[in-house]
Amino acid sequence: MRKASGHWRLGAAALGAVAIPFAVIAALDPRIGLLRPRPAVEAVPSSGSRDAAQTPARLPDRPLSPDSAETRPAPACPVCTAAGPEAGVPFRGTLPDTDIQVPDVAAERSAQRERLIGWTAHPDRVSGSAAALDLIGVVFTAPRVPGAGYRPLALDLAGAPDRAVVLVAEQPLAVATTVPPDRAGVLGVESTAAFTLAQGRPDLLAGFRALPYGAAGVAPVLDPLRFGPGTLRGFCTALRLWAVQFGLPAWRTRYTLFENPTRIALAGDAVQSDGTPRGQVSGRRLARLCRV
Repeated sequence: MRKASGHWRLGAAALGAVAIPFAVIAALDPRIGLLRPRPAVEAVPSSGSRDAAQTPARLPDRPLSPDSAETRPAPACPVCTAAGPEAGVPFRGTLPDTDIQVPDVAAERSAQRERLIGWTAHPDRVSGSAAALDLIGVVFTAPRVPGAGYRPLALDLAGAPDRAVVLVAEQPLAVATTVPPDRAGVLGVESTAAFTLAQGRPDLLAGFRALPYGAAGVAPVLDPLRFGPGTLRGFCTALRLWAVQFGLPAWRTRYTLFENPTRIALAGDAVQSDGTPRGQVSGRRLARLCRV
């Protein structure tokens, strides 16, 4: 009996000697993971109700500042920047307020302005040169032909020797005029875009206001049927300026809007165009609209 007990103890010792190395390997091998760091256990509401367990955590009532003592969980992936990876660096400051980047056209605009000034009549020759003033708005919804430059617009004033015209535009125009050679200051331009004259000559222009040529502000194209107070205010400011420029009262003015025109002609009191007419307001009604 004593002999059998000794054999059992000897067998158990041999088995333990063989099993210990395997136990150490199992504990340290990361592929098995017995000693791998355990993930944080999410807190379960004390109520133990199913609805409470599924309720997401609320955001704080005020945002945490970057210098707050409270800690935030690190992002899953670092934020890569030009200088290298930055782990969760918060954005500080605001986006830069920069202009749309375009080729430098300052020299071109300066040359265009000087050329137009050379075609502008002396103010004393403009005042009183017309019995009535037409402000004509042009709006374009059709795209230009690919590769084309400024939009061509033919303006014929030969049939209205006692009227002057101010074009109000928002896209670049190349204006070709038909005007008696003895008339001075018959045309003005109010534009948010650049413009040019296809057949320029001295004393043709009564003046111009264009953003690309240094104007601080210009009138928008006014739709007589749809406009807001800001649009009307800007338009009426321009109307007063041009009426004074021609030495006319506001009720001697008229405003007409055309869509997609390529030709505009004045024949007596009529305004004709191949564009689509979008409205007209004139005389004392226009003066009341602008309260002048």
